[in-house]
Parts: sequence; structure tokens; C-alpha cells
Amino acid sequence: MIFANGIGCQPDDKHMSDSIDRAAQRIRMRRQEGVPKYLLLRNSLAEEIASGRWRPGDRLPAEDVLATMTSLSLGTVQRSLRMLVEEGRLVRRHGSGTFVADQEVPLGAPFQHCRFIDEASGKVLPIFSKGVRRRLVSQEGPWSPHLPAGPLVCLERTFSINREFALYTHLYFEAERLPKLAAVDAKALNGVSIKDLLSRELHIYISRYSQKLSIRCFPDYVCKTLKVKPKTSGGVMELVAYDRRGEAVYFQDFFIPPNPRRLLLGP
Repeated sequence: MIFANGIGCQPDDKHMSDSIDRAAQRIRMRRQEGVPKYLLLRNSLAEEIASGRWRPGDRLPAEDVLATMTSLSLGTVQRSLRMLVEEGRLVRRHGSGTFVADQEVPLGAPFQHCRFIDEASGKVLPIFSKGVRRRLVSQEGPWSPHLPAGPLVCLERTFSINREFALYTHLYFEAERLPKLAAVDAKALNGVSIKDLLSRELHIYISRYSQKLSIRCFPDYVCKTLKVKPKTSGGVMELVAYDRRGEAVYFQDFFIPPNPRRLLLGP
């Protein structure tokens, strides 16, 4: 995919020039060992968007300007922007430049989990993901029989199902095995499929899952985030994702509050 380059500002286009200057001043590159430069830039730009510092409709600097600002190659900048366009965070407008997208884009289908059905059409309802936080976990839990002992990384997100109701999900994994994923801020994963990210960026391919479903009382912080009554009980789906060698890659759970939609289980 080729992006518009060298989009300059005419002397009388002060508004556009100011917008670009503001965008340039707000890029915060965070150096992290072992993370490729294109992914560092992608994460930094995604964080600016997720935090609201870059708003829908804001225009990014031209690619060559971004390359100069960040001391990255033009190809690295283009790769980062291409990822954000594919994720729906940025849009390209021919002859005008690259802009922050006006609205969130749902996760790409097909889904292995959280497939809620619109009974009228039979179609799977769209899912909009949002990062909550990233933390280290040292205590034991349902993930312990499947993942190595020691500190694990937990990424917490919410999944909005067709804007009707939301789920809360925890994803546990070993930082040593997935260092690039461990370095990504949770809020930079808005709209990102973890399975796709693993295969595309880390070349780890999920071949199968094991799943369990139970009914439990939700933790207080989950109830608060989902805006349901304290002590709400609902479905808790737990799954383990395995690679082609049969080794567990991550453990994930989904807290599913009572809702009017049907959940499609199975392959």
C-alpha cells in the first residue's frame, strides 16, 4: 500500500499547518529493547489516538516529515502507518493526507470466541475492543496448570458486542516467550485481534483451543467497568490457546454479563 508523500502546506493554509505542528509535537516515541522500530512507532501513534490527544479528523504529518521527526526510515514509517490503516485507526484521503479515523472499527471476523448472533439475520454481531490495563501477575490461578510458574503478563480489555453490552477479558501469557506483546500498552491494542497479531508479527500460530464455561459472581472491578450491579453473576468462559506443537501460548477468560443475545459455541 502506498501512502501520499510530501503533503506540504501552502502559505495561506495556516490551519492545516498548525494541525501538523501540534501533531508533530505530541509524538512520544518510547524505546523498548527487543521491539522493532516500526512497532514502536505504531504503538506510539496508537497511544496518542487512544488517549484522545489525537482526535478524529486530525491530520498526521507527511510521511517524510514523520521520518525526519523520528529519525526512522521512510519504509519504517510507511509500515507503521499501514498497520494503523489496516486496524482502522487511520484513514487515507487521496490528495489530502492521512487522518485519524472518525470512528472505531470492529475486530475482523471470523471469531473463534464471543460469537453472539443476531437471530433476525443469523450474522455474528460486531465486536469493538478497548484496552484497560497491563499488569504483572505472580499469584497462582486457573492459568497456573497451563503456563510456566513465575510472573506473567495480564492484558485486560473490554469487548463491546454491537454497542449493546460489554464483556471483560483477561489474557495471561509469559513475557519471556512473547516479549513484543508484553511491551505493548493495553490501550494500543484497541481493535486488535491478538491471534492475528501473534501470527502476523510474532509468527506464532494458534492451532486449537480448550474451553470451559461456568457461572460465577464477577469481581467488583469487573462489575464497575461493565457498569452492571455489584455482585452480578454471569458466564465466565476460560480458554487455553495452543500452538502447533501443542504448547500453551496463553490463557484467557471472558466475563459475560446477562444479555439477550445467544452465544454460538463450538468451531
